[in-house]
Amino acid sequence: MQFKLTALVFAALAAVAVAAPKPQQGTNCREVFFPADCGGQVRCDGAGSISICCDTCF
Repeated sequence: MQFKLTALVFAALAAVAVAAPKPQQGTNCREVFFPADCGGQVRCDGAGSISICCDTCF
């Protein structure tokens, strides 16, 4: 019984780790911190003082 419970918990954690990859916002992306700007790239995403700047957004 203990083995089945351990196997079930491990399988559930593995499924969550595989199902939640980091999303890609665009092509050739980089993180930019305030007060810098995107410098010719497009701001695809961001929060607070961090912007995600890319050549193109998806």
